[in-house]
Amino acid sequence: MENLHFSISSIIGALLEGTLAVLMPIAVLIIWKIKTKAKLVPFWIGCLIFPVFALVIESVCVAGIAFADKKMLNLLSNNLLLYTFSAAMAGIFEETGRFVAFKFLLRKYKDRRDSVTYGIGHGGIESIILVGGSAALTLFIALVTNSGLLEQFTTAYNEGLKAAFIDSVEAMASSTFGTYMLAFFERISAVMIHISLSVLVFVSVRQKGKLWLYPLAVFIHFAVDCTVILPHVLGTPLWLFEIVFFLASLAVAVCVAVYYQKLPQVFEAPAPEMQAVPTDTYNTEI
Repeated sequence: MENLHFSISSIIGALLEGTLAVLMPIAVLIIWKIKTKAKLVPFWIGCLIFPVFALVIESVCVAGIAFADKKMLNLLSNNLLLYTFSAAMAGIFEETGRFVAFKFLLRKYKDRRDSVTYGIGHGGIESIILVGGSAALTLFIALVTNSGLLEQFTTAYNEGLKAAFIDSVEAMASSTFGTYMLAFFERISAVMIHISLSVLVFVSVRQKGKLWLYPLAVFIHFAVDCTVILPHVLGTPLWLFEIVFFLASLAVAVCVAVYYQKLPQVFEAPAPEMQAVPTDTYNTEI
């Protein structure tokens, strides 16, 4: 434990990673707001839906599934099955969260811009919580370790827990500046895919006959998340995974961007039969 030490480069990497992970979605939102004058309520709903569905509901359900059946728990000890299962759960719960948001919480928001604004919130809060929070924890552990206080910090731990904690600290300390930058680069890919999938789920709710876009979004989310199998199961370099993840996210984003341009600006409910809509007072803005 005495040999544990965080280098200046790893500390700077963690600090920069966390700062960028927090500032990036804020910058994207500001640029989007200035460019489109979009309403901000969908952004805040996106910020709410991710932690509720991904961090609370999904976690509870996954724990219930895993521990309700010992056979299932044994299956998940296999890395390939574990990461495939995790990708499937992320796709199901996060896309269902989007569906619930557009169907019930954002009923009055029918402008196509609202789908993008929501996606910035959903992906942005994930970046802030997961990456920003992880970076903050790393910096705290680095401060404790480099100050020589790690032994005191773990005095209340039993031997098993203490060994696991030290292993985690060693992994943190061995991370390079490049590793932290790759983690931030991953957030760029993630925000792209979150915005893209938000557009698809938005249209599935707003346009008649497009409900199939919701399960498509679940499948795309699952497929893109399965790229994590590369480093964790196949042992490929982390940078290769990040490139594959980025290219997959970019491909989805380009296809959805083309589709987005063909969408109506506002999805209006059809007027009731036998009731004319005055053309001089009709306003498509929300």
